Amino acid sequence: MSRGAGAARRFGAFVLASGLALTATWLLSPARRGAEADGATATAVQARVAGTPPPKSGYFHLRGAGTWNVLPGGRACAAKVHRSNWEPRPLNHVPNGVIPGRAKVRAAFAARPRAVDGSYAARWDTWLLPRVSGASTGTTDEIFQWAACKWGLPDNLLRAIAVRESTWYQYPTYTSGACVVNWGCGDLFDTASEPSLQYCSGIAQGGYDYQDDFGPGICPKTFSIAGVMSWEDPSWGPMRGNQNGTFPFNRDSTAFAVDYLGSDLRGCIEGWERWLVQGTGFKGLSAKDRMWGCVGAWYAGEWHSAAADGYIARVRRAWRDHVWRKPVFATIRPPCASAGGCVSGAG
Repeated sequence: MSRGAGAARRFGAFVLASGLALTATWLLSPARRGAEADGATATAVQARVAGTPPPKSGYFHLRGAGTWNVLPGGRACAAKVHRSNWEPRPLNHVPNGVIPGRAKVRAAFAARPRAVDGSYAARWDTWLLPRVSGASTGTTDEIFQWAACKWGLPDNLLRAIAVRESTWYQYPTYTSGACVVNWGCGDLFDTASEPSLQYCSGIAQGGYDYQDDFGPGICPKTFSIAGVMSWEDPSWGPMRGNQNGTFPFNRDSTAFAVDYLGSDLRGCIEGWERWLVQGTGFKGLSAKDRMWGCVGAWYAGEWHSAAADGYIARVRRAWRDHVWRKPVFATIRPPCASAGGCVSGAG
């Protein structure tokens, strides 16, 4: 298995019925079957969302490979964001306001370099990861815009990926404190092992021990609105605590999670994930073709495998249908569960 940000991750997803009505149809992976067997189902509630959603065309567009050194910085992009009070995910209010400590983020990445065995280009460690800051606040959509601007990506792409990964929920929790699997946390280990015990015990230092909910050595590998992987399998390359440096920032800060997603896609488009693109004819591809291959790799950790191509198709569909613009999108709430109760703050 590769050292990719995603490795066949499993998440629920929205689909459109008849092209007009949005339904919360969840793809039943083994993890989700367990949740539904426990009585957990998506709920739709009445909701009123002030403001206007972004236009179908979006605000930002793909910048080609080789443009990394002319991308605008975070402050410049903050000035380019189209501000609006439109917020279909009010439950994101707290993590939308969290900016992680810059020194802590840099130290976490510096302690876990990627370009140590030729798998990544040196710029991944020297330019790309040091640029990830999560230094943005605002509505969920404003954060998507900011990250799209910063990394030269279409904002509609980030919106569509977040539909697939979490239905735009950063990190809702039940009244018990447990996270809502597949709505901001996911990819639980199937079985415990020494590496998973080390990882789960390590992330427990971030304020919550997920092993209390799932058992020793069982906890989420991914967190956030974007499904950002925190787990680093030792087979991909040794890293401290079997963590890749993203936790707890990806859990606690929406902007960090989306910033990291943008960085990974940009680095991939530039061809800096050497483990991924070797032998693929990558150099001859257009920036758009590279982008879609990288989207698939974000999910599957593979270049145009069956799993990657299935994910690409689902993201494309979410983008095509502009799921977030459907009035019913704002009514979808995470499920209640018999063991954990209902989500804190969910009406």
